[in-house]
Amino acid sequence: MSKFALMIFRKDCMGCHACEVACKQEHGLGVGPRFIRVLENGPDFFPVYCHHCADAPCLRACPVNAISRNAEGIVLIDRELCIGCRECLPACPFGAMQFDEESEVAVKCDLCIDR
Repeated sequence: MSKFALMIFRKDCMGCHACEVACKQEHGLGVGPRFIRVLENGPDFFPVYCHHCADAPCLRACPVNAISRNAEGIVLIDRELCIGCRECLPACPFGAMQFDEESEVAVKCDLCIDR
């Protein structure tokens, strides 16, 4: 079975934020959550995104098993099961987990699974 991942070469990032815009557009995200964030540190830019970890700390941190991994290795959040406790947010070593204040659930990159 194939495993999927998002690869961004940090050394090539010029901070244009096009990845953020494309992601927000694809997912219909309003103000607030960004599944990809580009942070600036001096002249360097650092894309922050979910790495769909093989041993995902966010998955282990969820007390209601709302976070799972599918056969392709994509770590997903079941919005119906999420209780909005935010335990997964500090568990993510990449800071990729977000909290959607409007829907009161955790959100993150799903590698455009609907595509």
